Amino acid sequence: MYINKAPNSPTVSDDTTVDNCPLPADPEGGSDQDPGRVPTTRDILYMAATVIHPDGAGLYKRPVGVSYTNKYIPTIIAATHPTQTHVITLLGHDITITLTATQYEWSWGDGTANLVTTSTGSVWHEGMDLNTDPNLIRHYYTPPNGWKSQFDGPYPHEDREITLTTTWAGTATNPFTGETQTINGLVTTTETTGKFPLSHLVINNTDTWEEKQGH
Repeated sequence: MYINKAPNSPTVSDDTTVDNCPLPADPEGGSDQDPGRVPTTRDILYMAATVIHPDGAGLYKRPVGVSYTNKYIPTIIAATHPTQTHVITLLGHDITITLTATQYEWSWGDGTANLVTTSTGSVWHEGMDLNTDPNLIRHYYTPPNGWKSQFDGPYPHEDREITLTTTWAGTATNPFTGETQTINGLVTTTETTGKFPLSHLVINNTDTWEEKQGH
């Protein structure tokens, strides 16, 4: 089994970060590697890492399309798809590879330190306190360069972008031996929200404002 290598090469990928998988010596004592060797579960997982195209972990953000710089209005993020499966075909067998997210690194796009978690966070729903609920992962954006909006916002030319980098463990069952194995850090994925503007909510409760609303 080989990827971009000569037949029976003990290296399963051109990626130098992938560990070599030495093949056993010829049972007759010869110097050639056994071309009929049954692939190990480790072989299968590293091969899968070179051929599958993993999805991201499902980056969720609220509010959508904007973030606010008010003191008590955080941006809420979560990962909504922490597992995924892929199938590869090897020597006539369809083998299911299960990927499970083990670590999330969130970059906020505003120069603050990245946040690393093992938690997916939670999708916000009614009844959850934005500022205190322990299930939520939140970030507070601040006005850029001390600039303060007046009544309309958004801040001029101050877009942000959140990036999520997810580390996945891969699990497979070897159809030749029945062994199940997991390799941590088998693949990583990166996804982004796309650029969004910052704004600032302004609450007007003066008599003049109420009069304009017909109250």
